[in-house]
Order: sequence, then structure tokens, then C-alpha cells
Amino acid sequence: MKRILLIIGIVGFALLLLAFCFANYTVAPYIKRIEKVESIQYNDQMIINVEVGNYFFKFNKATWCLLKSEEDSSSEEKWIQAENGYCNFSVLSGNYQVYVKDSYNNIATMDNQSVEINKVLDIQVSQETFYMYIGMEEEINYSIVYLGQVNEHVSFESNRPDIVQVENGKIRALQNGEAIIALRADNQVSKEVHVIVSPHITRPKIDTNKPYLSCRQFSKEDATLLDAVLLDRIAQAGEGTRAGVVAAARFLTLEFAYRVHYFYENGRLNNYYPYLKVDGEGRYYHKGLYLHESKFAEIESKFVGPAIWGCDLQNYTDWGPWVTGKYYPNGLDCSGFVTWALLNGGFNVGDIGAGIEEEHQDLTDLGERIPITEELMQSGKVKVGDLIGLNGHAAILAGIDDVNYYIAESLNTTKGVVMTVVPKDQLVHNSIYTYVVLMDGVYQADGNLTAMW
Repeated sequence: MKRILLIIGIVGFALLLLAFCFANYTVAPYIKRIEKVESIQYNDQMIINVEVGNYFFKFNKATWCLLKSEEDSSSEEKWIQAENGYCNFSVLSGNYQVYVKDSYNNIATMDNQSVEINKVLDIQVSQETFYMYIGMEEEINYSIVYLGQVNEHVSFESNRPDIVQVENGKIRALQNGEAIIALRADNQVSKEVHVIVSPHITRPKIDTNKPYLSCRQFSKEDATLLDAVLLDRIAQAGEGTRAGVVAAARFLTLEFAYRVHYFYENGRLNNYYPYLKVDGEGRYYHKGLYLHESKFAEIESKFVGPAIWGCDLQNYTDWGPWVTGKYYPNGLDCSGFVTWALLNGGFNVGDIGAGIEEEHQDLTDLGERIPITEELMQSGKVKVGDLIGLNGHAAILAGIDDVNYYIAESLNTTKGVVMTVVPKDQLVHNSIYTYVVLMDGVYQADGNLTAMW
């Protein structure tokens, strides 16, 4: 009897051992838990943590996991090995199946793991810094980048409502100073916009009583800020386009709060008879405004000076009221202003004058010079940004409306850089403007051109 029991025990143990061995090679591991958490590294993804388990009778407890999207039709499978009982996946929104397998290729699956990512990823603004004058209004152009279903509302808040008000993205400058506008979306993402309200710029207008620049009027910080304002206006119009040049001309004549002096023949480096000397430093070489001594480093050549705009510079030409050897506030003559506007608008034409002498390179060589007639002015060929003048004088046509032409120029008679208004019915019969230089061949593109400011 004992022998029979012993045999039964041995057989039973063998069968049990055989069952364990069979299960070891044929039973798949299992999924204990699946957890979904936000991805810290990637805004548009989530992390799926898969906790896996294996049975005690498995000799080799190594386990691999696979996550497969329902939209993924490829045959390639990327299994990853579990570490410390976990597999981690970084995934986009979608529906997934989770698979686990052991070293014997036994596979278990869990279906329909849905991942929904509903979040704002970013707020994008077309302009991060606004340069404004008191009373100026601007609108923040923005868009939100998001996934899934979110509240698309964006809130706005000014940290200095006494300087800048903001409502539904529209900002208004109340007084000089700086403010930060915070944009917030879905309580998840924020963006900041910087607003600078400067006393040195005004609403663009024709003002014949603007004060002249005085010598060393601006600190380096203020001069740098005004350069940034000019660059901003040109960038919005389109640097390297007709509109970019017009923006530069309009800024100096309309928005800049001070008048730049007229200085005769300031800085031309190419002498020709009867002008035997050059005056001052190169007048057109300055990107931005010439308001601080730090710009001296940009001077390519000089005969006297240097002297920033508004500071006295010695004259070396006898002409009209200008006397050789005397000092006058530095500024721009007519072609100096035009070449400055061209350079800052994106076109370096060189230091050339306003004459039409065949033996010299002049502004009139940039395009077709056409005598002013009623037929020309009504032809539609003449556009804002074209040059206008006569032999010895050059200016920029900076505005056209139903009644007037608006001409940006530097004249000794107006004693500085100004915007001159000429009624349309008087342009043909005047003594200051006799030709137009059509500039399409120079500009190539119009940019964000407007007939008026």
C-alpha cells in the first residue's frame, strides 16, 4: 500500500512539474496596471506607463511591451523591454493597443487605451515689442497653438494700466513709460508683450513748428531706442521694398518729434568741380538716427568733425548763406536725406548727389527721369516712394491723397528735414519740382505700401 502511495506521489509530482514546465513555456505575462501622465519633455505628448507582471513559475521573467496605434498600418513592431516591472511610452493623441510578451514569445493584449490630449501649447504673437506715442492705439495679433478641445479664450492684463490700457487685445498708450501686457490662455500658457511709450515720437503729422535737434540731446539709451523705433516702422512696412524707404522718410519727417537741421553738401566723398573739398563725415552712412557719439565708429571717412546731428560742424563750401570756415548745426542736405532714407529702407545706393551731370553718378541715374506734366501725374505710373526734384535738388514723394502731394525733403529754405505739402493743381507749374524718377527698377517690390500714413 505504501509503495502504491509512493508511486502515486511521484507520478503526481511529475505531472505537477510537467504542468509547471508547460505553463512556463506557454503562459503569457500579464498587465497589472496602465497609467497615463503628462509629458514634461513634450507638450504635444503623454506618457503611458505599463506595469507588467509575470507568474511565479516563469523561469525567465524578462518581459517586453508593445504599444500600437489603431491608425498605424505598418508591419514594423518596436518592442521595448520592461525595467523594474515597467514599460514607458511617449505618445500622441489616439487609440492604442497594449501588448506584453515573454522571452518565449507568448503575448497578452489589452485593447482600447484612449489617449486624449487637450491643452494649449503656445501663444504666438506677430510682434513682441510695441513702440508707441501717447494716444496711439495698436492691436496685438496673436494665435494659439493647441491640441484637442480647449477653451480658446485669451485674457489680457497690463502690469501698468496707468501707462498702457488693454482690452480684448487692443492697447492704448496713456503716458510715457514702459509696460508689460500678459496674454493667458486656458490657464496653462502665458505670453508677454513689451510696450514702450516714448516722448520722442508723436502721432505722424505735418508740424512746421517742430523744435530743432539740439547738440547731445539724447543719451545712448534714448538714441538706441529711437533706432529701434525706426527699424520697427521699416520692418512693418517691409525692409528692402518701396514701402520700407517711404517708412524711413515718413518717420524722420512726421513721427520723430524733432527737426533735423539742413547742412549743405554734408559729407559727399566724391569731389568734383567746382567743389574741391568734402564737408564733414559721410552723411548717408548711418543706419538709424545719428544722435549719439557712439555712431562715430560707423564713419567711413571724414574731412572735418565728427559731429552728430544738431552739433556744430565746420562748413567748407561758399554757397548762399553758407560760408567756408563757419560752423553750423550738422544735419542733412537734400540728397543726404534721400540716400539716408534709401539706406535705412534697405537700398545702399552710395553717397551720390542730386544733380544730373552726365559725368557724375547722381540720384537721377537710379531710374527714368521724366518731366512733370499733367499727363504723367494722372497716368498712374507715379507712386509714393518715387523721387521728385529738379537739377540740384532731390526729394521723396511720401504721400498722395485726393488733394495734395506730400514730399519728404531737406531744404535750406525750410531749414531742415520736413514734409512739404503741394496741392495737386500746383505741382505742374512750380519752380522746385520739375521731374520724377520712377523707382520700380530699384525697389522691385512695393511691400506694405500705403498712399498715406
